[in-house]
Amino acid sequence: MSADRLCVGVLGVGHWGPNVVRNLATHPRVRLKYVCDIEQNALSRLEHLKLEGCSLVTDPDLVINDPEVQAIAIETPASTHYALSRQALQAGKHVYCEKPLTIDPQEGRELCRLAEERDRKLLVGFTFLYNKGVHKLRELIQSGRLGDIYYICCTRTHLGLVRNDVDVVWDLVPHDISIINYVTGLTPTAVLASGVEPLGTGRMDAAFITLFYPGNIVGQIHVSWVDSNKQRLVRVIGSKARAEFDDLNNLEPIRIFEKGISMVKKVQPDFGDFRFLLRDGDIISPKIDMSEPLRDMIDSFVRAILDHETTISDGKRAVQITAIVEAIQRSLLTRRQEPVTLKG
Repeated sequence: MSADRLCVGVLGVGHWGPNVVRNLATHPRVRLKYVCDIEQNALSRLEHLKLEGCSLVTDPDLVINDPEVQAIAIETPASTHYALSRQALQAGKHVYCEKPLTIDPQEGRELCRLAEERDRKLLVGFTFLYNKGVHKLRELIQSGRLGDIYYICCTRTHLGLVRNDVDVVWDLVPHDISIINYVTGLTPTAVLASGVEPLGTGRMDAAFITLFYPGNIVGQIHVSWVDSNKQRLVRVIGSKARAEFDDLNNLEPIRIFEKGISMVKKVQPDFGDFRFLLRDGDIISPKIDMSEPLRDMIDSFVRAILDHETTISDGKRAVQITAIVEAIQRSLLTRRQEPVTLKG
């Protein structure tokens, strides 16, 4: 294998897998040797890609144990992520795994330790961390253009694509946690969650989550796969302006609303009354040179291995997010605020 090309095998096709396969197959520094799925019918979904030199197989051990394969991309159900990632790392492979890496933080920490011991890269599929719109949102917050951040609201809803291996929280919430943590540079200390299961599957189909961050910043996340109004929206409300990232708006993914409210002074100190100043301003849509986030994430994975670069969606970030989702799951059961416990 040429030192400047990475030999990769993919485990699992599923809903998102064909997109990963396409990006690997077209990457100039990747040789895609295998795509594996235990269901032969799933492999037929790749026929339109015309994968030259790539073997379509049903035995994952064949892929993992091939000494020529340097990296494994895992696109299987969430319940299999830990075992397959562990097997691949033990075989000396670099691993790209779809989120969630695991549904148990302890298992995630074990995978991180294993990757470090074997000097292997472990990257997890938080694609929004590679979205240029999210990068702009982070820039707006970190530069102070929005002022003091009051709260951040995320909405991620659609109708259908109901998974049978995890609930809507495990499926969708990690995306928004990764976004809020990334743009603020913070992690929540506690969470409060509620949800409903109208489909009668015994799993949450819609959820409402509050995350409490340092500095009195609040994150609010609403996710649903029973809502016919498809939305992928992040709103950041600050003391100087409000910014909105709409992932479904290809023309104006980021909009800045230069309107706000601020406290001027107490009118009557004895009564604690305040006077507020309303500010009006322009709505600005900055130019964003958008690219496909998945392509950029795959490229980051390749460069991390071949060029020894760092990534922003490594296993440690995945463990952190898993611990937060675990606290959310506890809150769904107790109906109380639950602390977030982050360990090394």
